[in-house]
Amino acid sequence: MIKKFKNIFYLITTLIFISSIISFYFSDKNIQKTNKTRSFYSFNKKIETIDIPLLKNDTTNIVEYKDDVNIFKKKKKKYLFWDLIKKSNE
Repeated sequence: MIKKFKNIFYLITTLIFISSIISFYFSDKNIQKTNKTRSFYSFNKKIETIDIPLLKNDTTNIVEYKDDVNIFKKKKKKYLFWDLIKKSNE
C-alpha cells in the first residue's frame, strides 16, 4: 500500500514539475525576454563587426616547395637480407 502511495506521489511530482516547466517556457514574459536578449546580442555583433580592421594580405610566395622525397630516395641505401646476415657473421 505504501509502495502505491509512493509511486503516485512520484508521478504527481513529476507531472507538476513538467507542467510548470512547460508553462514557464511558453509564457509571454519568457518569450519577450528571449526575443529581447536575441535582438540585443544581434545588435552588439553588428557593431563589433563594423569595428574589425581589415588586414593586408602578405602571404604571397610564402610556401616553398621542396623535393625531399626524391632526395631521400637517392640517399637511401639498398640492403639485401642475405648481405646483412653475411655482415653479422663476419
